[in-house]
Amino acid sequence: MSNDQRQFEALLLDIGDVITAPIWDQLDELEQITGRRFEGRGPIDPDGDPLWQRYVLGELSFYDYWREYSTAAGYTDWRDLFRELTIHLPHRFGDPDAYALMADAQAAGYKVGVLTNDGIGIGGHDFFSEIPEFQVLDAFVDARQFGSAKPDREPYLRAAEALDVPSERIVFLDDAQYCIDGAHAVGMTGVLVDPVDKLPAFGRTRALLGLSPA
Repeated sequence: MSNDQRQFEALLLDIGDVITAPIWDQLDELEQITGRRFEGRGPIDPDGDPLWQRYVLGELSFYDYWREYSTAAGYTDWRDLFRELTIHLPHRFGDPDAYALMADAQAAGYKVGVLTNDGIGIGGHDFFSEIPEFQVLDAFVDARQFGSAKPDREPYLRAAEALDVPSERIVFLDDAQYCIDGAHAVGMTGVLVDPVDKLPAFGRTRALLGLSPA
């Protein structure tokens, strides 16, 4: 299919729980490095994680799970837990399936960008500048750097401008429904990612972009 026949021109992704790898299997190593105790391993050991059981029952959102999990581990902010992962285990940061989707989209001629609320606040500029998959992005927008955050309209429109692509020709992936709703409000096509099982969302995205299955 030629570029002129395509419905979309760009792929835009959130970072946390979309591009990032699940962290439960990293927590044993982080315990050894930091000396902190992390109670619970989510879907790896659901019976041993009461907070995860509450998430499964719908009593907690995914965000609330990590907020309470981090508080129980002695952090004042959930971002501090994820910041320590970028410091101590940077090689475990990205999900290979997400990176493959991004690379395949670029190879097929699509622009690829990132729209995050907290990426720079957690990892910092230097962290992302050292990740090869982020070095080749067509756009990187951290919403809070400009005073607003998803689902406000401004970050999505800023990302579309950075990509130089009309909003209606962008596929946007996020793990939060309200952020998907924000994308829809500016005309983007949103794909909701289940952070525990991303492959269905990645498969749907590949179908929308006409990419081969992984």
